[in-house]
Amino acid sequence: AEFNSLIFDIYIEKASRIKIKEINIIGNEEVDLSQYDSKIKKFTKSLSITDGGLKRSMKDTKETGITRIFSRSKFNQTAYSRDKRTMVDKLNGVGLRDAHIVRDSIYKIDDKHIGINIYIDQGDKYYFGDISWVGNSKYSTGQLDTLLGINKGDVYDKMLLEQRLYMSPDNRDVTSLYMDRGYLFFTVTPVEVNIGENNQINYEIRISEGKEARIGEIRIYGNTKTNDHVIRREIRTKPGDLFSRADIIRTQRELSQLGYFDNEQFQINPIPNPTDGTVDIEYTVVEKSSDQIELSGGYGGGRLIGTLGLTFTNFSTKNVFKKGAWTPLPSGDGQRLSLRGQTYGAGYQSYNFSFTEPWLGGKKPTSLTMFMSHSLISNALPKDNPARSQTSITSLGVGLGSRLKWPDDYFSTYAEISYSYYDLQQSTFFIFTDGYSNDLSAKFVISRNSVDNPIYPRGGSKFTLTAKSSLPYSAFDGIEADEYANFTDQERYKFAEYYKIKFTGEWYMPISKNKKLVLIPKFGFGFMGSYSAAKGDTPFQRFYLGGSGLQGNVQFDGRELITLRGYNVQSALSPQTGSALIAKYSMELRYQF
Repeated sequence: AEFNSLIFDIYIEKASRIKIKEINIIGNEEVDLSQYDSKIKKFTKSLSITDGGLKRSMKDTKETGITRIFSRSKFNQTAYSRDKRTMVDKLNGVGLRDAHIVRDSIYKIDDKHIGINIYIDQGDKYYFGDISWVGNSKYSTGQLDTLLGINKGDVYDKMLLEQRLYMSPDNRDVTSLYMDRGYLFFTVTPVEVNIGENNQINYEIRISEGKEARIGEIRIYGNTKTNDHVIRREIRTKPGDLFSRADIIRTQRELSQLGYFDNEQFQINPIPNPTDGTVDIEYTVVEKSSDQIELSGGYGGGRLIGTLGLTFTNFSTKNVFKKGAWTPLPSGDGQRLSLRGQTYGAGYQSYNFSFTEPWLGGKKPTSLTMFMSHSLISNALPKDNPARSQTSITSLGVGLGSRLKWPDDYFSTYAEISYSYYDLQQSTFFIFTDGYSNDLSAKFVISRNSVDNPIYPRGGSKFTLTAKSSLPYSAFDGIEADEYANFTDQERYKFAEYYKIKFTGEWYMPISKNKKLVLIPKFGFGFMGSYSAAKGDTPFQRFYLGGSGLQGNVQFDGRELITLRGYNVQSALSPQTGSALIAKYSMELRYQF
């Protein structure tokens, strides 16, 4: 031992873990909830303040039982104290302002189990009385009353009052109203003035608006791979603008949509400067891998199938020839490069290339997309063999996308021109077997996407309207309608002629307080028509129902696979030649484990 010191040996006997076998709530009497007009609200409130409801409100203090499979029922003094406060908050929420726990006791049942008795005094029932505002000059008393949404005679609910003043999930609160308009130094304090007749609590809400704050410096930390300008162009808080909490929340969403950063480690730190009325904002991000490499091989149908796919979501063409930029690839400018090849020999080959620049020119969110693909399916016989069957399709195209500011900035548009060449030799995929066809078409997409998180959405919606059309060749090819009856299929479909409209939508609706349980209704409609009834519908670009959708929804011949799990794409639901009309409705329930 060192000089002037001692060594202690500490021996610990852990003994058995103590579990809670029973929780008894005493004094919790039935509460009159006749003030609630909504039957659903009355039911949910009554359910939350029963003995069982109060037990459920305790997050960590639980009885043993068959429902406690994934978490242990254990006693923890700190968690127990916190859960008791939560229980009282439930009673406060139905007007029982004075509700409190008179006493509680813990007793031993056996060596491994304890029981808990909790004695409650509900007290009197209270209501909101007169609410007056002091110190408000930016907004009138009427505007603040409307936003608060609490009327004289409403059942007293302290948590509701604080939510409407400080932080509401839908941004319907007084603090958001001021902070979204630059009042960073704003404060609001509710003060109970007195309790009047019929247990009505009168409030004076004192506001200190302060002066407007403008944004000073924007600092970014943690981006080791992504260039600063890629992040800054997505940031809604610009130097010189009025401070807005809503813009900070929107910035967090936009950066998460990029897919380059870990959303759980994203940090925002506003640094107020009261002396000059500005606020500096620090954004701290943590890079994550977003590129994808697919290398797979499989054996089926007597064939060995190989696939190689590379997707770089944060590519940089500017640094391709820059020394030292290949680490292992030039990256950081937010461009997307995708290369994919699949083959099982001479019988099947598929090659795809696409490139997207999300900010063409670097000043506006106008995207440029270029793509090329080539697919070949055959029976692998030599080309000069009369029995050879072959379907070859080559496509290329270019598209421009843009974000809109009206009706709101969740809207975006995309316009595309593409060309596909179909070369068929005894093909079995379409309504004609031999020949070729040209498909020159234009596509326009308008969509609104307010989904909050690309990985596990807990709110928002997504709607997409797509229109695609070829040229109406039958209107100017000089061929009379009755002449098409004498044409072969090859002659009729030498130039593919069609128009196509799709409309899809989905909502993400959290139905639990922690937003882990999410209900997702979805719908989709699709219709393909022709410009000439005599010429008929094109055999390409049709809808096919079935399959898991894991391989994407657009296949080698332009057909669109509409996912329907449990049914194969080639089942009776999808005819060999597909369909020109589709409608699908679904309801999905997700829970995050």
